[in-house]
Amino acid sequence: MNDLAQACAHSANAAEWEEFVRRCMPLASLVALRAARQWLSSPSPATVADIVQEVFLKLCEQERRILRDFKPRGEDSFLGLLRIVAASVATDYFRRQYSEKRGGKVVTMPLVEDGSCFPPESAQPAAQMRQSALLAQLDAKLRSAPDAIGERDRAIFWLYYRQGFTAGEIAGMAASGLTAKGVESALRRVTVWLRGEIERGKPEEHADSG
Repeated sequence: MNDLAQACAHSANAAEWEEFVRRCMPLASLVALRAARQWLSSPSPATVADIVQEVFLKLCEQERRILRDFKPRGEDSFLGLLRIVAASVATDYFRRQYSEKRGGKVVTMPLVEDGSCFPPESAQPAAQMRQSALLAQLDAKLRSAPDAIGERDRAIFWLYYRQGFTAGEIAGMAASGLTAKGVESALRRVTVWLRGEIERGKPEEHADSG
């Protein structure tokens, strides 16, 4: 898979690209479905297909920059990169879906490191709608973060909080380039920054609460 990805980075050969798509499709579809289930109670096949299509478009952006920049770090390490790209694309997809006309309300729900601020998947539709709006707002905040929180940290945050990967599993993805301790450090940094942003956005409470 590593060799095929590197070949496609510099080739327009139809046979190579057909094989590339064939071998990437199962993993991209699995990650897309898993991500969609975090946002929707019953994601449609069309939604998953749309996300997968965007994954391949992402791989082809800027003259296949992701493929050209890929450096193998182990057997089939490209699949680890693909998993991170697909997770990031899925988050972007649903962020767009739910970020429109949300009224710009301030997030006041506390963010804690165990992720318990997120309602369970079995929550009622109204709770799921609020959850979707919250996730879109959190992702918008991450995108506005200073340079210290980059695309990799944002992807790690969503892999951990919304897709259920452990720090060790994320570290095992060659594209992360981090140890489990490094992943935990990145998660802590992003979480602390987000919590600070949320706290600053809360309306002031009256000093006299009784």
